[in-house]
Amino acid sequence: MTGPLAPTPTIDLLRAAAELCGPVAQRLFAVLAEDYPASLERRPGQLLRTADASAADLDGLLAAAGVASMDDLRLLAAREVGLRLAEPDLRFTSREPRSVQRERSALRRMITAEEDNLRRTLADLQANGALEVAAAALLRARRRWVLGDLKSAGYATLLTSDLTSSMRDVFLVQPATGAAVNAISDAHADDALVVFSFRNYSSLTVDVAREFHALGASVIALTDSYTSPVCSFASHVLAVDTRSESPHHSPTAVAAAAHVLAALAAAGAKGAARRSRRRAEVFRSLGSYGLGRPASDAAADANAAADADAGTLGSDGDTSGLTAPAADSPGEPGSPLRA
Repeated sequence: MTGPLAPTPTIDLLRAAAELCGPVAQRLFAVLAEDYPASLERRPGQLLRTADASAADLDGLLAAAGVASMDDLRLLAAREVGLRLAEPDLRFTSREPRSVQRERSALRRMITAEEDNLRRTLADLQANGALEVAAAALLRARRRWVLGDLKSAGYATLLTSDLTSSMRDVFLVQPATGAAVNAISDAHADDALVVFSFRNYSSLTVDVAREFHALGASVIALTDSYTSPVCSFASHVLAVDTRSESPHHSPTAVAAAAHVLAALAAAGAKGAARRSRRRAEVFRSLGSYGLGRPASDAAADANAAADADAGTLGSDGDTSGLTAPAADSPGEPGSPLRA
């Protein structure tokens, strides 16, 4: 791609939509138009950081222009200019690869619905760059707080465990008034709060998000809609599809989105592999787990941890992609997810 091309009907639609949507959308349009259509070969997360915008802003701009997603915008641009645009991708090396067994049963309809939720949610979060930008906010933070009330308390515990294995200063806020007051009192503008908020929305979760937002801290909300109450105080919204065949909201995509968020943060955290390996050694020395495991399994774990040190996260030829270097100090200068 040699440079910007002449205006096209699609870029004119985006310009008109940006004027309707306001200043943030206009910044997004400026970033897209600067070297259009080459700008569409960049990851959505990179576009968002350059424009200082959120995934919700990008979704709003595309909707106002009558475009379903960045993938559709890329197809439209390719047809107009007659060029083949490379599809951007955020790739990373899995630290703990595992096979997934697909089972068929009488619950096929529910399983199909859960698979659709998972596929749709992760595809949308990748397409709009929300996961990448949220992971960057976690890495920049001085301390990370995680809160979930009611059923969401389980999600918060899972995410805290994943984050703790790869970085320091991660705190689970118990869903109680006293614990929430202590967290708010100790919080700082450089901190980040991750909250889980789903119908029926917990007032405690929304109140804590409001207080962290007032402090100037980054609030990352995993929720079921851009219109949920917690979104008013969230810097980053990860919209998760929770539709279910059962009376309760589906946890499948929620847990998966939280796990991917932790994996992206771990891939950018310096010394994550060394910290994870050291934690495993300490757990084994305390007898917490590993009893009865063959020596060959322990050796395989050690080899896998060593291989993880070389893991990378990013796109080909993109030096701004995520990596996992050797020191343990997330957010310091040179951290690959710094904005």
